[in-house]
Order: sequence, then C-alpha cells, then structure tokens
Amino acid sequence: MDTNPESPVVDVARLRRYLNDLASIMILPSRWEGVEPRTICSTLADVLLGTLDLAFVFVRLAETDGKPAIEVIRTVETIRPDLRVLDLKRVLDIAGEEASPKRSSGTRVQVWGGEFNVSTFALGCDGEIGVVLAGSERLDFPMQTEGLLLNVAASQAALRLQQSRLLNEQKHVSRDRDLDERVAQRTRELEAANEQLQRQDRESRLIVNNIPGMVALLSSRGDVETVNPQLSEYFGQTLEQLRLWGTNDTIHPEDLPHVIETFSRAISTGTPYQILQRFKRADGVYRWFQNRSSPVRGTDGDINRWCVLLTDIDDEKRAEEALRERELNLRQITETIPEMLWSSAPDGSIDYCNGRLQEFTGFTLAELQGTGWTKVLHPDDVEVALKAWRHSVETGDPYRVEVRNIHASDHTYRWCAVRALPLVDSGGRIVKWHGTVVDLHDWKLAQEELRSTQAELAKMMRVMTMGELTASIAHEVNQPLSGIITNANICLRMLSLDPPNIDEARETAIRTIRDGNRASDVITRLRSLFSRKPIASEPIDLNEAAREVLALQMDEFQRRRIIVRHEFEGNLQMVRGDRVQVQQVILNLVRNASDAMRDLTDRPRVMMVRTERGDEEDVRFYVADTGPGFDPGAADRLFEPFYTTKADGMGIGLSVSRSIVEAHQGRMWAVPNDGPGATFAFSIPAARESGIAVARPAMKP
Repeated sequence: MDTNPESPVVDVARLRRYLNDLASIMILPSRWEGVEPRTICSTLADVLLGTLDLAFVFVRLAETDGKPAIEVIRTVETIRPDLRVLDLKRVLDIAGEEASPKRSSGTRVQVWGGEFNVSTFALGCDGEIGVVLAGSERLDFPMQTEGLLLNVAASQAALRLQQSRLLNEQKHVSRDRDLDERVAQRTRELEAANEQLQRQDRESRLIVNNIPGMVALLSSRGDVETVNPQLSEYFGQTLEQLRLWGTNDTIHPEDLPHVIETFSRAISTGTPYQILQRFKRADGVYRWFQNRSSPVRGTDGDINRWCVLLTDIDDEKRAEEALRERELNLRQITETIPEMLWSSAPDGSIDYCNGRLQEFTGFTLAELQGTGWTKVLHPDDVEVALKAWRHSVETGDPYRVEVRNIHASDHTYRWCAVRALPLVDSGGRIVKWHGTVVDLHDWKLAQEELRSTQAELAKMMRVMTMGELTASIAHEVNQPLSGIITNANICLRMLSLDPPNIDEARETAIRTIRDGNRASDVITRLRSLFSRKPIASEPIDLNEAAREVLALQMDEFQRRRIIVRHEFEGNLQMVRGDRVQVQQVILNLVRNASDAMRDLTDRPRVMMVRTERGDEEDVRFYVADTGPGFDPGAADRLFEPFYTTKADGMGIGLSVSRSIVEAHQGRMWAVPNDGPGATFAFSIPAARESGIAVARPAMKP
C-alpha cells in the first residue's frame, strides 16, 4: 500500500477505489471464456485504461506458429487519438523492454511532444506470450497499488492466453495422428496452466479474504452465495442466516424499506447501487456502512453475479453529525444574539452574515458573500475599508474601521464600527475570521453635538470671563478714581477762597494721595496674575502630562482629521511646578496647532508633539503643525496680551501661557518651520534635589 501520510478520509477513499479496481480485474477471466486472443487484449486494454486512469495502454502478443503479432492500443483523447503502433514500439525501445520485458518502474520517456512515466509487465514468465505497456503523465506512476493491479491483470491475461493457445494447439495436434506425444505434452502444459489458474484463483480469494472490508457475492437474482470471513465475523451469523437479511434484524428497521427498494430496482435494471445504511453487529450495536454493489457480466452481456462491498463509515458518520450539530448550535446562537455578526474564510472572503446584518443592510447572504460586502458601504469609505481589511488578512492584525453602511429601512447611510479578530489553530494558522458590526450613528451625532456645544460653551465662557474681568477692573478702579476727582475739586475750591483755606486743602490733598494708592493697589493685584509669584510645587512627568492632554483632545483631532504623532524621550527628567498650570500651557499649544490646520485642504494635517532634554539641564516641549505659519517679524508680538492672528481669537492664551512658564522659571518661544507651519515650544528647569536631577520613577511591571 502507499505510505504517503494523509487523512483517514483520504485513506478510506483510496482503499475503496483499490477494492473496486481489484474486483473489476478479478472478474476478467469470466469475460474471456471462449474468446479470441485479440478480444482478450482489447478487453484488457479497455479495463486498465478506464480503471487506473492512464494516458495510454499498449498490449502486444508475440508471433506464434506463423501467426502475426497482435497489437492493441488504447489512449485517452486528450493525449493523441491517432496514436500509431510505431510510436509505442519506440517507447518500448527507449525503455529497453522489448528484448527483455521485465517490469520497469517509472521510466520517463518523451513521445508525441510530451513526457510520460511508462512501465511494462510481461505476459508469461519470461514474456514469451507478450508484453503490456502502461503510461501516465504523473511523475509518481506507478504507485505500489497500481503496480499490484497491473501485475494481477497481466497474470490473469497471461494465464487465459496460455490456456487459449494450448487449447488451440491441442486441437491441431489431435488432428495429426503422428503427434500423439506432442498432444500429451500440450495436455500436460494445459493441466499446468489450469493448475496455475487455480492457484491464481486461490491467491485472489486470499487477497479478498484479507481485504479490510466486508465482501459478498450474490447470484444474478440477488441471493447471497458466499461471504468473506470479515463479513461473517461482523454479523456473527451463518451463511443461511445472512440469506434472510430482508426478514431478520440484520438491517436497521428504519433503513430496511429504502434498502429493499434500491436493491430490487438494481436487480431488475442491472445497474450498480450505493446506499448508506446501518448494519447490526454481532453484539447488537448498529453501525453505519457504505453498501456498494456492481454486476459481474459474462461474455454474452448477461449478469452472472453481483459483487457487494460493505465499508464501515460509522466513525466518519458520527463525526460529521457532531460537526453539523455544532454548526447548528453556533448558527442558532449567532441568529439570536442582538448584534450584527459575520465571518470569513482565511483568504478574507465573507462566508456568513447573520439575520441582523441582512435586515440592517437589506442584502441577502448570497449578495454579501465573497467581496459583495463592499456594496453596502458608502462609496467614499470603500477604499479605506478594503485597504484595512487586506492588511488584516495578510498580517493577522485585528480589523477595526468606522464606515458608513446602507440602512435599508430609511435608505440612508449610518456610521458603524466594524471589527474582526482571527481564529487560529494550534500551529498559529488563521482558520477563520469572526466579526461584528455596531451601529454608532446616533452616538457619533450625539458626540458631534456635544463637541459643538462644548465649543460654544467655551466661547461663551471666554466672553463672560472677559466681561467679568473688565467689569471687575472697572469697578475696582472706578471707586478710587472717583475719590481722587472729588478731592481734587474740593482742594481747588479751598485754594480759591480768599483767604485760601490751606489746612482744609492739605487734608483734601492727603485724601487724594490715599485714593491714588488704592488705585495703584488694584493695578498691582491685576498684574500679579501675570507675575512670577510663588506657585504650588510638585514633581511633574512632562510625557505623562502631555499624554493626558492628547487623550482628552483625541475626539477633536479625529473630527478635524488631524494626524497626531509624538516622540517622547525615554527616561525624561522630572520638573517641578503646578501640574494643572503646565497642562493648561500644553492644552493651549495643541489647540492652537489644531486651529491653525483647520482649513487645510492641499496637504495632510499633521501635528508633531515632542519632548527632549535641553542643553542646560532643562526639559523642553515642542508642538509643530503644518498650518500657514506666521510672519517671522511678528514672533515677538505673538505672546503680547490681546495680540492674535485668528479671526475669532482674543489674544490672551499665549500671553497667559508665557506667564505660567516664566513663573516656573522657564521660557517660551516660537519659530517658523523649514516647510509649512510653525513650532511653539517651552522649557522648564529639571527638578533637582541636593544638586542631583530627579529622574522619572520606574514603571511598574
């Protein structure tokens, strides 16, 4: 048998085919009774060509008693319909088999513009009867089972041809009274041939009896005539009991009507049949079998008997049923989950979508399979989704995109989050993709409305804050100014009297000075907002502070289609200061960069956030954008109060940010980029304890 490691299903299929081919070859002698040698050669060539799926078969009988050689060719039409004997004689010469036709395994030859593996089999012990040449395009021809079948077929034909030749010679010898001795010799040879034929028949029966399957031979009317030991052992019944299979419990009662109907129709029509049914084992257990039967016909075309092969497929059947049960359970689960689910093959072709997804899109499973799922996407989202899906299929990375899917009920497109994860086997190979589709359209609209409301609220708060600040300044300064004016008028009146009231004028001047000092104090308190007054001090990790700010603004960046990149230096030193104020500065810089790129359409909107160690034991923070930038001549004015380059700006953010940075003993600056956009940066001295810079704390594992 062949030893290529394959699955049990493939092994069982190969065994079934081998048994069928062997049965076809074993019944050949019954078809050759009383026929001419040419007919034997033709039948042999036809059976071998059809049974073993060869490219060509060439049977050549040697010359005998002055009779010319018999040569028979059979080929498949795809090889060469007009094949000549001369071509195959040349193949024999190439293979070196004409002079000594021993068996040759897989000689590779070129003929008719193609390459074939050829093998020869002798007819007779030394090829004295003839030779069989078989060819195939396969490189592994002949395999062990094919060689065995070809050898058995050649032996069967040789015996029948030798028997036929001896019978003919016996007839000639019997006519010649002077050749009695020759007749006796030929008779002995005939007896030897018959003995060899009987030995071959015994060997064939031995092969059948050792086949790992159950074989039975039936009469032309369907009566059981003989069975092999495997079948008898399985059923635990005698031959007489097995003949009553239609009335005893040999066949499962549920299968019996169908079996009787199929069997009766085959017997009446003479056509082969194949049935899956349950047979009762000797211990009372029913097991599934494949029941195959083919008619054996004589030379007159009539059916002489039926050959039945029973193959145990119970384990395969139960495995298939278990698999179908698991698939059914999984299908029921996926159909009852209130989510849109789908799956695909390892190559990315969609093979399943549950009812929720079909109802949502209005497309059937057949329409969504393969690459049909792209039809439910908004045209602007197809390329993005396909690119992400191809990347996931090629790399095994999780799949996640936000796309607009068609909504069948109102014929609109709704935003959906589509995700998928791969299912891998023990070897790490992807065997399946399982995914979900979540409708997040209402959530995105709510988020958009919330962001819009937050922007409006922030604007109103800035206006209100500015108004309150203005009112507060006006209120605080107005009172001392009013006192100054009043006291100044009184002082003038006191001095205009005749004589002037010097004492009262002096008192009035003193009150004027007092109110002037009050106004000065108000201005001083306002200036303290932007002065280097002492601040709350705590260790700050500038990388972490920046990450928190970026995370809070990520929705805004996505809405504006801004690509955020960062380069945070590892083991960055800590700084000391007010964490909230430092994050306020970072927030102001990233929002300014986002606003600067709001109207870009001719290039990507890219924001680069970077940290690094400075040259003077300080820590630096940079925010670069690809916006329109600013005039280098206006770099010094960018941080002045109320100076702005925005159409709706107030000119306070950068001024306040610089005040905060300077209160932390740092500095702030801005420079134009080499390309488009600008970079805003600040530096803060690294935190130090006892003259040693404070490093970032180690991350917990």
